[in-house]
Amino acid sequence: EELGQPLPLFIKWDDADYGLRAGEHGYGTVTMPGTAIWHMAWSDKDDAIDWQAYFHLRNRLVVSALHWDAPIRGLLASSLKATVKHLMCLEYSTVAIQNKALADFLAGPEHIFSILETALPEVRKMRSEYPDAVVLPGATSLPRPTGRTKVHKPPVSLPAIGFRLARGVLHQLRQEDPRHHERPQLNIPTQDARWFLLCNVDGVTVTTADGRGVVYRQRDRAKMFALLRTSLRQHIRLARKYNRMRKDYRSALPALSSQQKWEAVLNSEVAARG
Repeated sequence: EELGQPLPLFIKWDDADYGLRAGEHGYGTVTMPGTAIWHMAWSDKDDAIDWQAYFHLRNRLVVSALHWDAPIRGLLASSLKATVKHLMCLEYSTVAIQNKALADFLAGPEHIFSILETALPEVRKMRSEYPDAVVLPGATSLPRPTGRTKVHKPPVSLPAIGFRLARGVLHQLRQEDPRHHERPQLNIPTQDARWFLLCNVDGVTVTTADGRGVVYRQRDRAKMFALLRTSLRQHIRLARKYNRMRKDYRSALPALSSQQKWEAVLNSEVAARG
């Protein structure tokens, strides 16, 4: 009754928000000794790049608007850095749905409730339009790769990182070779799908984290630039409107977390299903 109901975030960050709300009202949260729960291994999840990436970013922004009072510079830098990394790793579907996440956050708190039921289907539909999100049964369903997979050690020193990054950026600026969209250059396991390797290829299969298949990532310069332009526009909007969003989300919190609001939403869903 004092803290209200959880926010309509579906997945990701709703528990963090509730813990922060509890702390703001003087209720501490602690780790319970001797207690454990079963959870699939984090290494078996692609949640940083699959459909969950939308909810990661959108809900992170919502919770930050509610509880973060410092400047947004760090959050913007973190988000833009992640965008560039996703593009260099040929994870175009991830950037597309994260652009949607930014737009939905900027649409305001009432919008978040209105898309509670439709957000996930829309995100899945968007992802299906990109090869890096389409799971194939295995690499054997495609022609053999033109190259051999080597073990690439990550660059550690600043000169090494700078060299790899510069070489990758130059490759991204060149027109892709369409032949590698028919026959991949490499087949690599998910743990080796790192930016310093993927930024220099035009076509590569990557196993999914759960091992159920592979995705065929294909570099597309025009698509990359289109996604980057949209992302930059959304981040500029975020920088300009964030303080207003803070006020909007904080003033809407009592309604968003009210029992009456949840009852109205759930009752409307029951009525819609007949």
